[in-house]
Amino acid sequence: MAKTVRKSWDAAVFNSPPWKRQVCFIMSAFMWLCVQSFALAQGLQISGKVVSSADGEPIPGATVVLKGTSIGTTTEVDGNYILELPDRNGTLAFSFIGYTTQEIPIEGQSVINVELVDDMQDLGEVVVIGYGTVKKSDLTGSVVSVRDKDLTAIPVTNALEVMQGKVPGLDLTKSSGQAGAGLNFNIRGNRSLNAGNQPLILVDGIIYGSTMDVNPNDIASIEVLKDAASTAIYGTLGANGVILITTKRGAEGKSQISINSYYGVQTMGGYADIMTGPQWVDLRREARRTVGEWNGPEDDANIFNPTQLDNFRNGIYTDWARELLGTGSQQNHQVGISGGDNKLSYYFSMEYFNEKGLLVNDELDRYSGRMTVDYKVADNLKLSTNLMYTIRDHDRRRDPLNQANKMSPLGPAYDGAGNVLTFPVGDASTLNPLMDEVPGNYEDNELNRRFFGNISLDWLLSDKISFTSRLGIDNTTSRRGLFSATNTIEVGPNGLSLARLTNHSASRTTWENFANYTNTFGEHNLQVLLGTSIWATTTETNFAEGRDLLSSTMLYHNMGATQDAIRVGSEYRRTSLASFFGRVNYKFRDRYLFTGVLRTDGSSVLAPGNKWGFFPSAALSWIAKEEGFLKNVDALSEMKFRLSYGISGNSAVSAYQTLGGLSKSTYAFDRGASEVAAFGFYPSLIAASNLGWETTASTNFGIDFGFLNNRVTGSVDLYQQDTRDLLMQRALPTSSGFTSSWDNVGRTRNRGVEVLLSTINMDRPQGLSWFTDFTFGANREEIRELVEGDRDLANSWFVGYPITSYYDYEKLGIWQLGEESLAAENQQLPGEIRVKDQDGNGVITPEDRTIIGSNVPSFNLGINNRLNYRNFELNFFLFARVGQTIISEAHGSYKIDGLENGPVVDYWTPENPTNAYPRPNAGTSRASTRYYSTLRYVDGSFLKIRDVTLAYNLPRQIASRLSVSRLRVYTTAKNYFVWSHMGPYDPERGGNLSFPMTRQMVFGLNIDL
Repeated sequence: MAKTVRKSWDAAVFNSPPWKRQVCFIMSAFMWLCVQSFALAQGLQISGKVVSSADGEPIPGATVVLKGTSIGTTTEVDGNYILELPDRNGTLAFSFIGYTTQEIPIEGQSVINVELVDDMQDLGEVVVIGYGTVKKSDLTGSVVSVRDKDLTAIPVTNALEVMQGKVPGLDLTKSSGQAGAGLNFNIRGNRSLNAGNQPLILVDGIIYGSTMDVNPNDIASIEVLKDAASTAIYGTLGANGVILITTKRGAEGKSQISINSYYGVQTMGGYADIMTGPQWVDLRREARRTVGEWNGPEDDANIFNPTQLDNFRNGIYTDWARELLGTGSQQNHQVGISGGDNKLSYYFSMEYFNEKGLLVNDELDRYSGRMTVDYKVADNLKLSTNLMYTIRDHDRRRDPLNQANKMSPLGPAYDGAGNVLTFPVGDASTLNPLMDEVPGNYEDNELNRRFFGNISLDWLLSDKISFTSRLGIDNTTSRRGLFSATNTIEVGPNGLSLARLTNHSASRTTWENFANYTNTFGEHNLQVLLGTSIWATTTETNFAEGRDLLSSTMLYHNMGATQDAIRVGSEYRRTSLASFFGRVNYKFRDRYLFTGVLRTDGSSVLAPGNKWGFFPSAALSWIAKEEGFLKNVDALSEMKFRLSYGISGNSAVSAYQTLGGLSKSTYAFDRGASEVAAFGFYPSLIAASNLGWETTASTNFGIDFGFLNNRVTGSVDLYQQDTRDLLMQRALPTSSGFTSSWDNVGRTRNRGVEVLLSTINMDRPQGLSWFTDFTFGANREEIRELVEGDRDLANSWFVGYPITSYYDYEKLGIWQLGEESLAAENQQLPGEIRVKDQDGNGVITPEDRTIIGSNVPSFNLGINNRLNYRNFELNFFLFARVGQTIISEAHGSYKIDGLENGPVVDYWTPENPTNAYPRPNAGTSRASTRYYSTLRYVDGSFLKIRDVTLAYNLPRQIASRLSVSRLRVYTTAKNYFVWSHMGPYDPERGGNLSFPMTRQMVFGLNIDL
């Protein structure tokens, strides 16, 4: 048929007159052009749909860009897109905040549909380690990652707080409820008796420190390196574990803007009950009744001053703690902008953070800006910089609660005009704790400015060799000024005003150079790292103090105006460390892995001849799932075994301990009124001329597993760490002229088990999803050897027990009526504290003291649940710390003589034969009461629902109409539910009554444009 048509066409054309042939030619040319234009138009247009791989929902606002050009578009409400291109070659890049960028070659396709993967799912496959990254499946050491939503789950002052209960082996608690309060934490226990035990913290590869000012919204991931195979690459710096913080960077594609904001109200989480006016009156009466000085209300005039007695009779009482403790707040506002093209990418953010504590004048303001730029100079050369500038303006409040809790409640806080009464309880020695709140009376302000950043060069020498050079700078300047007027808590009643000024500067410079070699040949994969690192730290402090300031308006800005007790001082310290390191990663048949590390460090703080230390480690890993006998076991998704051993060092002592030191002394020559002080110097620090490295040998065995298509995943780690040649201050005989000296003596050990378990309990894309993360860590810390014998009573160190152990008598109760003869054997009476006769010889002696407990918990437990239903989220996190003993200020502040107030306690009287507290007795004191210290030890175990968050994500279709990619609103209740043996008190505070822990109700908003 086609041939017939063609013959007819040819005959019509070539057998026709010339003009007809011309017309046919023109018509044919026109038809050809139309067909070609249509075909070309079809080749220039690509369309498709972008959806989420998690639930199949369309993603409006996703960016679609032709890689290497500025040609691009964004998806519509339904996730569809249409893009006009010059040709059908090239690669399309699909990106959206919270998802992994996906690149797809066009290869002539006209329709490209894409499922973007949640960023968390993808990042979980790559883990940051020292001087590089590695696939999670290729890890040979013990490393735990925290990322994505866990980083911004709760409002925090310090970004490290988000790891509480989420990293097995990390024991972390908040130090107090004060604005800007720090954290107490260690990884796998304490190793050193006198030297530092804090982990190394790095931000983008540069040492940062524990005062974490980086906004959690700027952090991409936090990795915690726990065993020697992971930490050995950092040598002495990583002796106590390593925390690596990786911040967000820009990526190729359309500029993206994120806004994160929250505001929270802080209230007191729980506090000890302090005696009311009538309760304290009863205590004081009973104390005097015991010694025969009170027999009834008619004797009240003998035990109370007239003002207190009058206030009591008129019902005038003040709960001083409640007067002081109010409502605080916490707010944070952050804006981030990122984007880039094939040559340059950037990330920029700004933040304002404010926290107001429960006390007046307890407030922290923080301002920070961060900029990251990556510039591709050539195909094989990239320059990067990461800069951050932070300002901290911190008003500190001297703790007034010690004064408030012990003073008489029988007095008003204010006079009739509403002014604070200086002496409210009828004497001239008991100050009103509210005096520090009087304007102009007290100011303690610290202003801190910090520049932190690095610049790096990445050079790809070949497809197998890369080189990185990185320079890091960390400069901090701070000024802390204090002024305290007369009749304030700091200077006391009628004391001279006090002014104090401290200026401090610190600078750390880090320069690192390292090269990586990677090659695959056959079934072998090899990675080799070689590098050097040097850093130096310089600190300088200047101090001035004086009393009787000429005018209170000067505060601490004119120290020359002080007129009495003037003191000045200054300090300069410089330390440095030089290091060489290497690492080999070898993989065979994708299942047998080996990692070997060798690092040598030279530390300036150690003695000549002992400055250099060598720290090797080795690790083996077997991916058993890749073996033939397990590969087809469908129920088993992952199975890997890890074994590592390594040695790390610690030189965390102050500079110049090996050189000795002098101290200043004042002399007088008894010249009467003409006496002028003479000053001299004496040897106060003996040179530790042999001080060397403290070393820790670590062994770790771990199993990583996954079941049921990874619906159940997790790991179990067993470890033992033996530390020897401890950096310890040993006592010296007085005949030496010195009290102590640094030396390498003693041994400690930490052993433990860690469990990490994640489950997908339910996962329905259009319905309910429920995920649970479970962490468990138990560590046994013990001293193995001391300088002499099995105990050091002066420092409360005991072989076989944790470093911080409590050695005292064991309280059994209170001697009761009818037990007079038994009590008399120990020269005691009914109503006094009864302790256990440990050796059973019938006599209580110092040898009957025993280990009461330790501040080390038996275990930590964290359970995090995340539930999603359509656009709603519900997260709740449980945290438990069990088995630790704490010294409770409330339990140990019982005023047995009744002279001062204190917490409510159940004390013994003939009418109330309790076993809790001894009888009040005005004839004794806390210091002279036998076994009084046994009252303060309390089981500090607790379980808390640390946070509950309810969030709603605006549907993408509606959000896109508001010109936003994502809009999420949420509310979080933090620390609202705590269970312990200490009533309303939150044991995480550690037993102190100052700056109690807070609970927060937070309302927040997340917007992506």
